[in-house]
Amino acid sequence: MSQSTLSQQIPDPSWVLDPIIEIGVRHALILSADGIVVGASGSLGRDESEGMAAMVSALHGAARAAAVVSLKAPEETPISTITVQLDASGTLMVMPAGGANAFIAASFGTDVPMNIVAHTLARQAKNLGEALMSVPTRSHGPAS
Repeated sequence: MSQSTLSQQIPDPSWVLDPIIEIGVRHALILSADGIVVGASGSLGRDESEGMAAMVSALHGAARAAAVVSLKAPEETPISTITVQLDASGTLMVMPAGGANAFIAASFGTDVPMNIVAHTLARQAKNLGEALMSVPTRSHGPAS
């Protein structure tokens, strides 16, 4: 699924991002699997969100490769969550939404409980995935 398709399916990403930001998350981002920004919280500028999306996409690829090798998992095994913790600074958490086509990433400080962020991110990823799956496919020409 291309970025333009995701952007068309999610013309207003606030319904996904606002509940995440409301729990105290610093930054939240929806991105395509290839690292293109689909939606970002107001706390991220354009350059920051584009850089974060590219890095999260690369992180996902690296995490998948490392997990497949170290866990001897099948190549197609989906990743459910990627978590990077920096003791004094906080945590970056990434979850897939809509299969492997979109991701939600959130960064938050040490003052925000990880379990609350994980729950909220999982709920919003599920909601986004369901919304992406329920969009009807467009035909490329008139019906015969």
